[in-house]
Amino acid sequence: MSTIVDKIGVPALLEQTAEECCELAQACLKMARKLRDENPTPKSVEDIRDNLVEEMADVDVCLEHIINTADIVDVVEFHTLKLDKTIRWCKRLDLHMDLEEL
Repeated sequence: MSTIVDKIGVPALLEQTAEECCELAQACLKMARKLRDENPTPKSVEDIRDNLVEEMADVDVCLEHIINTADIVDVVEFHTLKLDKTIRWCKRLDLHMDLEEL
């Protein structure tokens, strides 16, 4: 069974991921503007939220393919680093959480 990576190749997957990350960044910025009610946008919170969720899904799909099929990322290393970064962020915010909560 072939995968998306088999079909388009790793460089194209990385390009797609970068593009989707840029679109997610824009969606996050738009939502922040709306939530702050600064520099107003005519779009509704619901429309902005829908776009945010769509862009999050696009990025997640790309990341899953990089992690699971592109053979350039070690899955254990990725998840370990992700957990370490979450713990560090919580410590910086002085949040005391159990690992099960993470």
